[in-house]
Amino acid sequence: MFKQSDRPVIGSARRGRIQAVLVLAVLVISLSGCSLLGGKGKPVEKQVFGIMDTDISIKAYGSNAGEAIGRAIDEIRRLDSLLSAYDPDSEVSAVNNMAGEAPVRVSGDTLAVIERALYFAEVSGGVFDPTIFPVAKLWSVARERKQVPSREEVSAALEFVDYRQVYIDRDEGTVFLAKKGMGIDLGAIAKGYAVDKMAEILRTAKVQSFLINAGGNVYAGSRKPDKALWRIGITDPRNPEDIIGVMPAEDTAIVSSGDYRRYFTVDGTVYHHIIDPRTGYPSETSRGTTVFLPSSTDADALSTAMFILGPDGSESMLSEFPGIGVIFITQDGSIVAKGLVDEFEFK
Repeated sequence: MFKQSDRPVIGSARRGRIQAVLVLAVLVISLSGCSLLGGKGKPVEKQVFGIMDTDISIKAYGSNAGEAIGRAIDEIRRLDSLLSAYDPDSEVSAVNNMAGEAPVRVSGDTLAVIERALYFAEVSGGVFDPTIFPVAKLWSVARERKQVPSREEVSAALEFVDYRQVYIDRDEGTVFLAKKGMGIDLGAIAKGYAVDKMAEILRTAKVQSFLINAGGNVYAGSRKPDKALWRIGITDPRNPEDIIGVMPAEDTAIVSSGDYRRYFTVDGTVYHHIIDPRTGYPSETSRGTTVFLPSSTDADALSTAMFILGPDGSESMLSEFPGIGVIFITQDGSIVAKGLVDEFEFK
């Protein structure tokens, strides 16, 4: 559907209003009306709040859409209970609690997500590292206190970050962290995996077409009943009526990462939640990235990795995913598009 493109996009007068403080989010601009009926031409739409630290909305067409949406929401709740590093009863927490002591048997889903996270750690050269939890936890406390951690604290936490110290036994279904004090955080990939699982449930239920929005992780399934493509826009939340462009999409994940979520400001400096494992500090390369890819799992991980790497640093990773399209917002507010993005309609 997309054509190849690899070019910087020169801002028009409209895009020129996007400043360095641009925050990137995915806005579904194709939605019109709301109905709880599943009849022909009328969608079922449901929203739930506080799952995987975000709000979930699903819109689907078809007589069986309501039941399928319910099962999809049950699935993301189930996965959240397995994969959250901040839920003391989760499987990930069990692995973290036994770090340096013993392997922990986990479910197939948890094993699959950790394995995929380790793959992205490898292809990104460690820029995407699921063992970032000790550093992420340090910065989480810092956000609550609005106090920047000391360099000594950051350095100490970084001693426990090393994806090469995660050992998986597929035959036994176990995960082992080699050093006590290590911890896995799947926050940069778990939501994408959950969206893929939700989409699978909706497809299996023969839902005619659907749109999932999980806090910036969007998946457009099939075309709408009138055969039109879903239209997904990237917007600047500081100017909610304004967007930088629209992507027509079907059977595609559109995932954004940005410095606008979970941040705090000290002495005029913004400290956001996307941590560069090489430094232990919030990445300063980008303001935002949006990735277009059929797999939501992969798009989720790549949006974080490429946020940290930036347009130039992402070149080698782009070659690993021939179907990918990426839009970068750099620190100076420039827009750079790479990969299969020629159908993106810049405004």
